[in-house]
Amino acid sequence: MSNVNQQITSAILDQLDKGVIPWTKPWVVNSTGIVSHYKGRPYGLRNRMLLNFAGEYATFNQIKKAGGSVKKGEHGQVVYFAKDVAKKDDSGEVTDVYYLLRGYTVFRVGSQTEGVETKYSHLWEFGGVPVTNDTALAIVKEYTDRVGIQLIGGGAEAFYSPSKDTVQCPGVDSFPQRELFYKTLFHELVHSTGRDDRCKRPTGNTFGSSDNAVEELVADIGACLCMGRLGLQVDNAITETAAYIASWKKHISNFKQTDFSTCIWRAEEAVRFIFNDKEHKDEQ
Repeated sequence: MSNVNQQITSAILDQLDKGVIPWTKPWVVNSTGIVSHYKGRPYGLRNRMLLNFAGEYATFNQIKKAGGSVKKGEHGQVVYFAKDVAKKDDSGEVTDVYYLLRGYTVFRVGSQTEGVETKYSHLWEFGGVPVTNDTALAIVKEYTDRVGIQLIGGGAEAFYSPSKDTVQCPGVDSFPQRELFYKTLFHELVHSTGRDDRCKRPTGNTFGSSDNAVEELVADIGACLCMGRLGLQVDNAITETAAYIASWKKHISNFKQTDFSTCIWRAEEAVRFIFNDKEHKDEQ
């Protein structure tokens, strides 16, 4: 596993060891829960998972440039940003462009700094009333109508059938809390985005395979992100927390190379596809 991807995966496993599920934190499922103080741009999913609190973050030099300083004794956290790198041949022609992840130490503006104030609290101080069932189901209907998926209600199981391109899910009354219903439903809808004519990803049909574990985490993370966008309480949708954490610790520990980073960007891509919006590029 590459050094950077090992660091990211290790940081996620460390949170799970402490009983924290990174992709369920309020500032993670809220796309503007972490903001760059320097540019006012939201951080991407990977960096939101790595940080401990909502708010605005900046590097030591950015804080200094803004006229502030880091409080004595404060320790920053490492986040990662992608930089496009051009590969050239001997004549100087660009033959390929790839991205390189580079780590930066950042500090939370306000709680860890002096002489500099937050500027974008209207973005990251989130809250309010969750959407109604009608609004949430309208998002589901728009997506299924747009791509032609048949949604089947009822039954005792929830699953996506690739061969039939259908999603089946028990009705909301079958769940003790509506959040469990929506997490289950969005989990299966994220699976449905994997088709070649949608997000085109290997979905790992063999149970227990590496691809299957990646796909299941993509669906789990993606479902939480969907709920966050709708203002639904993700914590209410996690049952048997200890078993849930233990299961993901086992899978993530066995992931190869860039599997966890792959899960992150695939989940973001799937959610953008469901909500029919444009890609967001993570910026410092």
